[in-house]
Amino acid sequence: MSRWRAQIATEAIDLGAAMAQVTSPAHGAVASFVGQVRDHDPEASGEVVSLDYSAHPDAGRTIERVVAQTLESLDPTGQTDGVALHRVGHLEVGDLALVVVVGSAHRALAFEVCRGVVEAVKHEVPIWKKQHTADGAHVWSGLDQQAVGDGGR
Repeated sequence: MSRWRAQIATEAIDLGAAMAQVTSPAHGAVASFVGQVRDHDPEASGEVVSLDYSAHPDAGRTIERVVAQTLESLDPTGQTDGVALHRVGHLEVGDLALVVVVGSAHRALAFEVCRGVVEAVKHEVPIWKKQHTADGAHVWSGLDQQAVGDGGR
């Protein structure tokens, strides 16, 4: 039976703890995605020094729903265990923003589910990003995000 944790994180994401949650003698494969804050972005006019993630009040329920729907499609027999965490709040360059870790008996399923969960979270969970640049300017990303449950960015 599949064990998953999907949530919005308000504190720094502990990658080691996320990996430990999918450690099992039954898993021959662990696939992961680690998204971290970078120092540049096509939408920013200069060097990115930090950002602030804001989330809709229903984002926690939305990430749970989105992950469950992805698993129904990609892992209908519940062969994976996993963690999907998206951070909100103030983050500095290098901080972890999105972590998805998937454990499975075989690599193909672990890779497929990991990618599916990452894409679903990025496109459907209502989270907006305000990027701060070295020159003191800022730019918002994701403001075109539709209403919760209507699709994504």
